[in-house]
Amino acid sequence: MKDDFRDRSHLAVVDGALPDNAPKRSHRRTALDQAEQVVCYQCEKDTGVATSMVTEVTLAPRRSPAGKKVGGTKAWVCTYCMSRGKVTKLIG
Repeated sequence: MKDDFRDRSHLAVVDGALPDNAPKRSHRRTALDQAEQVVCYQCEKDTGVATSMVTEVTLAPRRSPAGKKVGGTKAWVCTYCMSRGKVTKLIG
């Protein structure tokens, strides 16, 4: 059992920062009133391609006595990550 919670060696670092001379990305917004395309940071980190296909999932649903699905948390996860065996939650 882990007893020293100051040890952070098990955490991964997400190095998504771009160098200063990198070109602007087309999916990034430049003002707060603009819409922004949702892209997967994990696909961009692993493969170099910012993918934007999502699947809507329900986390921890329950069944009512009548047999209907109730409750749970809706989230968007990256479809390409799921095809590679990862689960990356984008919105939710």
